[in-house]
Amino acid sequence: MFNGPYGSDEPYRGGGGVSVIPTPQRARRGEHRTRRTGPRIAALTVSHSDTALTQAQVLERLGLTGNEFAESIFARSGVKRRHLNLDGAFLARTLQERTEEVERELLHHSIKAVDAMRIDPTEIGTVISASLYSLGVPTLAHRLIEHYGMDPTTDKYHITGVGCAGAVPLMRLAAQTLSEQPDSYTLVVAAESMSSIQMPATAQDPKAKTVGAAIFGDGCAAALLSRHPRAQGPLILASQVHQIGATLGAVSLDLTDQYLHLARELPDLAGAGLPGIVGGFLARQGLERADIDHWIVHPGGRRIIENVQSALELSREDVATSWDALADHGNIGTPSIMYVLKDTIERHRPQPGERGLMVTIGPGVTVGMTLLGW
Repeated sequence: MFNGPYGSDEPYRGGGGVSVIPTPQRARRGEHRTRRTGPRIAALTVSHSDTALTQAQVLERLGLTGNEFAESIFARSGVKRRHLNLDGAFLARTLQERTEEVERELLHHSIKAVDAMRIDPTEIGTVISASLYSLGVPTLAHRLIEHYGMDPTTDKYHITGVGCAGAVPLMRLAAQTLSEQPDSYTLVVAAESMSSIQMPATAQDPKAKTVGAAIFGDGCAAALLSRHPRAQGPLILASQVHQIGATLGAVSLDLTDQYLHLARELPDLAGAGLPGIVGGFLARQGLERADIDHWIVHPGGRRIIENVQSALELSREDVATSWDALADHGNIGTPSIMYVLKDTIERHRPQPGERGLMVTIGPGVTVGMTLLGW
């Protein structure tokens, strides 16, 4: 019944920036394990435009070439290229005027990601979508159900405003829906257009606007969760979100100047309490940091990765996949951690018995954690 690409150890690659990553089923030599049951990430896909802009191109299109502060921030950001729509006509519009085009693009990439899973959409019982950019209705979940002709009673949820920390509650909610509908699939789609909040530079711009302009990119990721006995992929063992008190202003969307404000102290705020937050979460599962084989860290920016790496005493190799995701895509908000998970599966081919920990940091300031098992 499952029609995904998981009969092979090789990833299926569609055109137009679509990638589907299968999870291998290879046991360690001499290892015999009873297969654990529960919600699994049975398929994981990403989609983005074919066009990627270098940092020099972004500087030029935003009118920042020659700005010493901007060029320094861009050079030290850890980003090499990003998928963005920064053509002149798009940049000339306001945030509200961009809505129709942006919503169309979000749906386009969501459909590409879902199509690449090669599943029967009628077997999806719940659709959960998320986007930082959402100025109206119908939601992305509504549009996907309509596009695929799903059963009109299909449950749907759309989450907005959670941003970079969003993947953890999305997966948590998706896993909960499978308790009531164990024979159905739950589809999670996170699509972001960070182009929508990129504005041309002005002489009055705060430095925070320039920092955001240096790191954000566009992207979409889709995950299919299943409790089916034949489902492959990592098992969701536990998850938790932790909101750090008195930090609400560290990440906010400025609708007056139309940019996403990131406080300079954001990485430090997140990193300061991280050892206790992560340590406490793992302890409740009977684990320690040393028990984690794969660290899936949010590529939110250079200082975010550096602070997480330092706080959790990780090696550069532990977070290499996050650094590469940042370099190739920038910070794409909610889908970012799913890009890192996809790359982790593709590169490291986690073996049965290994564990991974997803760590996200987003508005709130909120730390999200999902423990995965293979």
